[in-house]
Amino acid sequence: MVDKNISSEEVYKAAKILKLGELATMEEIKKKYRQLIKRWHPDSCQDVPEKCQQKTEEITGAYKIIILYCSNYCYSFKKDEIANHLPMDNRMDEQFRKQFGDVTSY
Repeated sequence: MVDKNISSEEVYKAAKILKLGELATMEEIKKKYRQLIKRWHPDSCQDVPEKCQQKTEEITGAYKIIILYCSNYCYSFKKDEIANHLPMDNRMDEQFRKQFGDVTSY
């Protein structure tokens, strides 16, 4: 099991192992994990068995770190910070409405 006291460097390395971008949803994290495990699992891997086993352990360890990080991350519910974490389209819409008001009456 992964220690609950993970460092930011461990999270960063885990994200790189799972080939995650700077932002990812839980759905995307799970999808990347499944893709990599499917590729490297010793039962289906066409590579050297030892390498497949090592990659599977590396991927699984990285996934555990990311899930632990996501499970223990403090989410902000400050109005301005929530907007920063919305999808870009939503942020742009909110910024536009904030700046120009609701212009749907045209």
